[in-house]
Amino acid sequence: MADPLRRVNFFDGLRLTAADLAVEQEYHRTARYLHNRLHGYGAVSGLEVTVANEHVEVSPGMGIDVRGREIVLTEAGSLQLEPQQDTGLWVRDLVIEWHETPECPVPGSDGADDFTRWVEQPELALRGEGEAAAEELRLARLPWTRGGEVEVA
Repeated sequence: MADPLRRVNFFDGLRLTAADLAVEQEYHRTARYLHNRLHGYGAVSGLEVTVANEHVEVSPGMGIDVRGREIVLTEAGSLQLEPQQDTGLWVRDLVIEWHETPECPVPGSDGADDFTRWVEQPELALRGEGEAAAEELRLARLPWTRGGEVEVA
């Protein structure tokens, strides 16, 4: 943490700006992430991984990443498995990452679009063994076996 936590000091007659509201939200978000980090990171509930028909499936659930952010998968996710059979055995790490995208564009004061909402929608990905970024939460290791099947480890 480079900067101390800052929050808005409310009083009667205070004129709130977008910057004030952003500071207030950032204060609560940062405090929540710090609290979450006290408990560690990983899958909290759900996020079960299964492999079937050359797809890896992840059930809805919740996890906490190393920064303390809640990763909430509201509906099942799926990725196509594409084993490289000609290269022999391989191992992939199935990861999930916190991600946000803007939505509800409105014209801004400078003519460019501003967005009135952020949607927190995590992203699933397959990475080479040990290649996951520090902020990605590893859900499973998927080795391609000699029998030509993918296991969930």
